[in-house]
Amino acid sequence: MRRILLRAETPDLTIETVDEATDEPFERIFARYDAVIPADQLSDPPIVADGIRLAFLTMDLDSFERLRNTDLPGDLLFKPSPVARLDLLRASRSTLVTTREIKAGDLLTEDSLTEVPGGIGLSTDFKHQVVGRRVLYDMPEGAAIDFGFISEDEDGPSRTGRRGELM
Repeated sequence: MRRILLRAETPDLTIETVDEATDEPFERIFARYDAVIPADQLSDPPIVADGIRLAFLTMDLDSFERLRNTDLPGDLLFKPSPVARLDLLRASRSTLVTTREIKAGDLLTEDSLTEVPGGIGLSTDFKHQVVGRRVLYDMPEGAAIDFGFISEDEDGPSRTGRRGELM
């Protein structure tokens, strides 16, 4: 089985777990096979006669991860959906997280932030924009930083209510 990344819509996207990445038109790739089977919901591979050239098409990252190590009777084609592309891009960047518990109203400093691979928070490219701003809500250690959790102004309002609302 060959694992092929179809990246016509995502020329800058790469993934380490494929045998081939191609920009060929889908029609030309699909023409290599006798049948292309949608595989995002595939539970058991079909039983096929010898000589049939099969490909299994997945667009979901979880399905691709599940199927790439199975013994499929054909090639696995991965054409990432927009959500899968976002997941891959998110996994390839570093995210800002808190180094310690931070209380609502506390000022974010260089020491209160670190970076981790992947994650759902802000990219480390935004670190200079969040240092010096106040946190609007209590945040545990390791929490991802997001613009919705911090004041809009540097050294913003420091007084908060019971649930972290600004007063």
